[in-house]
Amino acid sequence: MDDEEKVYHDLFEHVTHLLNDHQLPVEMVAACLMAIAQRLYRTHLTMEEYKHLMDLATSADVKPYHTTKETIH
Repeated sequence: MDDEEKVYHDLFEHVTHLLNDHQLPVEMVAACLMAIAQRLYRTHLTMEEYKHLMDLATSADVKPYHTTKETIH
């Protein structure tokens, strides 16, 4: 497993833990991940590079995960 796969896997595992074990709302977890990502990009890219990346992100065709949400009754 290369570094990119390891980071993705580790973060995905933690997100799954937050969603399933702590029953946090998907929107909350996703918003936090987006905020962290944007601050990381903004810290390490020029403003031009950052704006270009955000344009790409908003126009990307992203496929959803095919999972079912667990609920506790």
